[in-house]
Amino acid sequence: MENSLSTLEDDVSLRLSRSVKQRREAAGFSLRMLAARSGISSSMISDIERATKSPTVTTVVRLARALGVTAAALVDGGTGLAPRIRVLRRGDGAGGEHPARWKSLGAAAPGSRIDFVRYQIPPSTVLGPAAAHAPGTVEHMHVATGTVRVTVGDETAELVAGDGCSCRTDAPHAIENPDPSAEALIYLIVERA
Repeated sequence: MENSLSTLEDDVSLRLSRSVKQRREAAGFSLRMLAARSGISSSMISDIERATKSPTVTTVVRLARALGVTAAALVDGGTGLAPRIRVLRRGDGAGGEHPARWKSLGAAAPGSRIDFVRYQIPPSTVLGPAAAHAPGTVEHMHVATGTVRVTVGDETAELVAGDGCSCRTDAPHAIENPDPSAEALIYLIVERA
């Protein structure tokens, strides 16, 4: 019995180590980038990838979220991608030519991969579809006023004032103000890979 448990642990550890490394490299993340996104130290991630340490369940979940997959997919090496759109409802916690009035609020710092953008979307207006961004790009949105419909790939979410979402925008995506009588105001943080 003890030998079979040891074999099972070794198998899971090996699958996890391969999966973390493959997914990190496929996303174009260095160890430091994944560490920053997950809150797990780069030395711990390196140990996991070499199968010299077994992570806690919390560590697996944090790595999976940072890599955009489910924890189960990370452990079993499957393709169970996490949803492209992750919605945070009010009260749950803390460019181009188009009819919307938009204003870049500037990059976070010179050379930063983060942009801040403010969009005023007229009634009954669709922005997009925009082309897919590089893998690993995430857009974080806060709806200040109005109602919007966010579509990324084949997923859609309806948001109202006070809601927010984070979207993996490595697929064509669009934002729509479906209200025929009121403007919507959204703020975006674009986090480029």
